[in-house]
Amino acid sequence: MELDLTYEELQILPELATLDVLDAVLQTTIRALHAAHPGLMDGYNPTPEPLTASACAADAIVHLSRTLLDAIDRYQRINYHRIQVGSSPIRSSDPF
Repeated sequence: MELDLTYEELQILPELATLDVLDAVLQTTIRALHAAHPGLMDGYNPTPEPLTASACAADAIVHLSRTLLDAIDRYQRINYHRIQVGSSPIRSSDPF
């Protein structure tokens, strides 16, 4: 879920800014690992050979990155309803 957040929306849910950056980093990581290890891409396996230790580690990173991307997407969807354009960003539960 790609968000284009305003200053006011970030006052309500500031963590979404960090999650948006993390999302971009994880997607870039997956692309870079696929470029370095094309055999890891879905549906790509011209010659079925055993994976190297490096490719196995890359595969684990890709899998975990996708899992984290799914979790980020769920968090954004669950919390996005809290953003109401024009609403006051008052948060009485803040300890500061």
